[in-house]
Amino acid sequence: MALLRQDIEKTGTYSFSTQIKDDWKYFNAPDYNYRFNLKNGYFVRWGKTFDDDPPYSRLGPEIADIEISTICKGLSGIHCPYCYKVNTDTGKNMSFDVFKKVIKKINTNNQLTQVAFGLGAAGEENPALWDMCATLREQNIIPNGTVANVTEETAQKIAAHFGACAVSNHFFTAPKGNNLCYDNVKRLIDCGMKQVNIHYILARESLENAFQVLHDIKTDSRLKGLNALVFLSLKAKGRALNNNMHQLKTDEFTNLIRTALSMNISIGFDSCTFPKFSGAIEGLPNRKKLLMMAEGCESFGRFSLYVNVDGQCFPCSFCEHETGWEKGFDLLTTDFMSDVWNSREFENGRKALIKTGGVCPVFDI
Repeated sequence: MALLRQDIEKTGTYSFSTQIKDDWKYFNAPDYNYRFNLKNGYFVRWGKTFDDDPPYSRLGPEIADIEISTICKGLSGIHCPYCYKVNTDTGKNMSFDVFKKVIKKINTNNQLTQVAFGLGAAGEENPALWDMCATLREQNIIPNGTVANVTEETAQKIAAHFGACAVSNHFFTAPKGNNLCYDNVKRLIDCGMKQVNIHYILARESLENAFQVLHDIKTDSRLKGLNALVFLSLKAKGRALNNNMHQLKTDEFTNLIRTALSMNISIGFDSCTFPKFSGAIEGLPNRKKLLMMAEGCESFGRFSLYVNVDGQCFPCSFCEHETGWEKGFDLLTTDFMSDVWNSREFENGRKALIKTGGVCPVFDI
């Protein structure tokens, strides 16, 4: 087993180590440990014992959401009505130099496992994307991303560089509706991608079609190799707010989730959805097992981090420009561990999340 790093925390005798053996990354510390499979994404975390669930990582994020572009031309010139970022054809790209500096800062303890890229619909809006992927792979960090409509050439590059890729379903934006999503899923699978998901925004306006997607997963040959259908909670921000879109009612959400489970369809969620999912499976005989595979909000310095295109750090992408977060931490000019991860702002949010079991302290979701 090759030892990549062993270090001592500045504040005392807190020792930790990271190791790579075959396809696995091992991270070990007295009260925080994980195993991460670099091939298939399998991840397990524990604390002092295997039965202990650590409330946060004191050594930095496991996962980073990095916005490398704010350029998105939408689908056929139509921009998503629920985009909380309100991205358009004009915007900016993060430079490769800034990206490398950001990674060096946030991976200071070699603890980072994955980076989720903030991309445009076509995937290659930032020409430095593939160089970014290469530098991550060199450090045993797996790049992932979400797209909507990619060319065959881009699909091949994604399959060669990404660990996982999601295709956003924009059925009420794209002229071809669900078919455009399914065609892109098949395109990625045919190029060799093993982990292809569908990202689906849950809103009252999209609920009826969500049931259609469940049906199609069972019947449409293009979705035969689909890994999972991932439901994302609608955020009342950006275009969703401007277009007066509505979140699902509790009974609507519960009915959808129980239908998917009864059909034995692999589903996933963003962490914002955890409280609703926990309620939706109340009373099910396998609830305990399902909860073991679910986690509440991991932002505010628990396990994840968001960095925008300017290298500014926020608890998550939804907090950006919200009250109290009009400005983020500048990763290029700060000491990450002391000024960001262990900052008063992150510490307060972290305590709130731990106290509520992962319920968002910023938005009513």
